[in-house]
Amino acid sequence: MNTSRKTNDSLAVRRFIKRVLGAGLLPVLLLGLAIPAAQARIAATRIATGFSLPLYACAPPGDLTRLFIAEQHGQIKIIDLTTDTVLSTPFLDITAVVGQGQGTGILGMTFDPNYATNGYFYVAYTTGSGGIWGGGISYISRFTVTADPNVADPTSQVRIISADQPQHDHNFDWIGFSPRPGDEGNLYICSGDGGGSNDKGTGHIEPGGNAQNLTTLLGKVLRIHIEADGTYTIPADNPFVGVPDAREEIFCYGFRNPFRASFDSKGGNLFIGDVGEHNREEVDLNPASNPTGGENFGWRVREGTIQNPFYNGDPVPPDAIDPIFDYPHTTGVCVIGGYVYHGRPVNQLRNLYIFGDAFGPNDTFLGHVWTLLYKNGVASQFVDITNFLFPTPIGGYTLGPLTSFGLDGAGELYLTDLNGNVFKIIKTR
Repeated sequence: MNTSRKTNDSLAVRRFIKRVLGAGLLPVLLLGLAIPAAQARIAATRIATGFSLPLYACAPPGDLTRLFIAEQHGQIKIIDLTTDTVLSTPFLDITAVVGQGQGTGILGMTFDPNYATNGYFYVAYTTGSGGIWGGGISYISRFTVTADPNVADPTSQVRIISADQPQHDHNFDWIGFSPRPGDEGNLYICSGDGGGSNDKGTGHIEPGGNAQNLTTLLGKVLRIHIEADGTYTIPADNPFVGVPDAREEIFCYGFRNPFRASFDSKGGNLFIGDVGEHNREEVDLNPASNPTGGENFGWRVREGTIQNPFYNGDPVPPDAIDPIFDYPHTTGVCVIGGYVYHGRPVNQLRNLYIFGDAFGPNDTFLGHVWTLLYKNGVASQFVDITNFLFPTPIGGYTLGPLTSFGLDGAGELYLTDLNGNVFKIIKTR
């Protein structure tokens, strides 16, 4: 997420809205859908607050009592879900290592599938300086928990993969392991195009920009296999293995800033929320039926389903794939990818893709939460459920700028916002 542009510069948001193309019939039809009556029995509850720029929430596999919250500027903290209290000692503190600017810092984390036995977890972060352009370096690093299950060892860091950043945004963001059979131990990394505007300028390869160039890791989703010593190898079926002048880590490409993504834990589809520039926000999909990837999602020539107006004369890549869903900036200005819900209590949301937008359709900086049904290759039933969740029934809390969705060990949904809150979606009477 481009926090430097999309959190503090409300004038920029106004400009985006003014530049939005005609909305057409699609958003009108989508927003006009009736809310199913059953969804009125859902709500949000605030389980913790006081965080400093919480950007991610997750839990180790099978851990039903803790939720880990990654703060952008270098700490990971634990919420005890049995008491809804934040532990006083951070799980990890790498404040001295990560960048303190608005686009750098900790942007993602995940636990090793075998965390219960090896104690490994992974952090995506970007430094505040360094690299060949001075814009910082994005790293995926492995850390190890200590004998105390609530404290990790910051000196255990093993840097696995890195990329120099031209600017301070659009970095390594979401990371996660696949639940797909035969894909065990492969780590997926969402990598932005390096920042700037329209994938152009210092550090952006011409012609075409970073996202369309296979010689750089920027503007891609990467897939690597983590070895026991912290090095990585390339899965043999990655799409560009053996292709001259192509980085073999690339799994699919053509992204601006794929800030949040997730695998459907049952279906195996990979949903990717790619934050747009001036006109469109999009949700892309690598289906489980194509486990070897290779898709081109079209940025920088395309933004969502439209031609990027800044490149009207550029031919659309012939292999460019449409998103499964996109929307104009009259609906929202910064997509936050979410999860397909398979939890138990909130049965009204079961099998729906829950996602949202950081700031909504204007510069009020209030997050929005939406649902979408993806079935048989078609996305439908787009519904705004924000007003059923917020203000919360207890406390009357509202959702600030949405930064991420998260799942606990039981598969229940959480939201984080820039106001320092962590909310849980619950079923009500």
